[in-house]
Amino acid sequence: MKLKSIANKIILILTLSFLISCGFESSKKTTESVTTSKVKVENVKIKEDSKFAWAVVGMIRNESSSEIKGYVKIKFLNSSGDIVYSTKAKVNDGDSFGPGRAASFDYFTEPKNFDGVTDFEVDFVEK
Repeated sequence: MKLKSIANKIILILTLSFLISCGFESSKKTTESVTTSKVKVENVKIKEDSKFAWAVVGMIRNESSSEIKGYVKIKFLNSSGDIVYSTKAKVNDGDSFGPGRAASFDYFTEPKNFDGVTDFEVDFVEK
């Protein structure tokens, strides 16, 4: 009975390890464009125009055949790829935008939230 329990645990661990190794992709760098079947993330950068608030800005290009609307999830990453801060921002102020068109997003926060940040991961979420 005890041997069967150990065998079941080993099978479970191997199965979970396999599923985890197949399901994750490494982080995208801000210098690259991130593309899904519907959108492409473009021109993500930091604007340091004020000593009180800096911004993460970028564009979402609609590569679908219909209008879309939504928001972006922005993850602030350190040099190890750890998420040190995350937030959401509306794209095109929450309005829809058509096929082939790009729409902007921006998120303003205190400069201290950029401490140790070396990269961003931006994901579009359709509403």
